[in-house]
Amino acid sequence: MKISDATIIALIELLNNHYQANIASRFMRPLLLQLPIKKWVWDAIDSFVQNVSLFDYQKFNHADLYRQLLAFSHFISTTRRQLLPVLRNRTLKFSGPDKILMDMAVNTFPSNMDLLAEYTKQLYYKLVEFDKANATDTLPIYRQYKELEEMIPRL
Repeated sequence: MKISDATIIALIELLNNHYQANIASRFMRPLLLQLPIKKWVWDAIDSFVQNVSLFDYQKFNHADLYRQLLAFSHFISTTRRQLLPVLRNRTLKFSGPDKILMDMAVNTFPSNMDLLAEYTKQLYYKLVEFDKANATDTLPIYRQYKELEEMIPRL
């Protein structure tokens, strides 16, 4: 099923913009790439980011969005466990204006991760609502993602 709900589209764009601007910035990405995150997680997140830019041309697939939200959930969980406690010790060394920007990225990163988790939850719950409303004779797709159903409330 293809997604065309305006609220879901707005949340997709919000999640994407926040991720690109505040999480995967040039200052944080090198640190994130050192995390023990499985390839499928990176692939799903990259697919999400790439598909947002193509949204006008091809609609998001319902099942793909659940898989991508599962990837974001794994990413958020791993980042909180592995990077946040040691973030200040692992920052890259910059000088001049880049040092100030790096310090700003590090100082705001925990709250930016909280926002990413909140946007992920909001999108998941809206997607489940959409799924329930549009599942006619079949089982809603979100039921196939039990792991996501367990992870989302813990974000």
